[in-house]
Amino acid sequence: MNDDYSYPLIDGLSNGEVIILVTFFQRVEEAYEKQSGVDRESFMNAYQDFVTVVPSKMEQKQLEKQFQERSGYNAYQVIRQAKQDVKTLKMNEAYNGNK
Repeated sequence: MNDDYSYPLIDGLSNGEVIILVTFFQRVEEAYEKQSGVDRESFMNAYQDFVTVVPSKMEQKQLEKQFQERSGYNAYQVIRQAKQDVKTLKMNEAYNGNK
């Protein structure tokens, strides 16, 4: 994990929308970094807000790809795990596409 990266954003976002995107990416980070993982409900709330701010699937995928290139964390895999019936999302290195 590279601690010296910036979150991918889209031009023209309001401060509130930037906070929503950053919160989503932080929840992805928590799924990888926190020993206890991230609460599924907390992640899904952040994901739903992300989808509301970025309704285009293509833009969502582009942001997720940029985030993975910068951080090494695969948001798609966290989203995929969140769709299962689990209480906590905890990713291991096997899910990390860059490692």
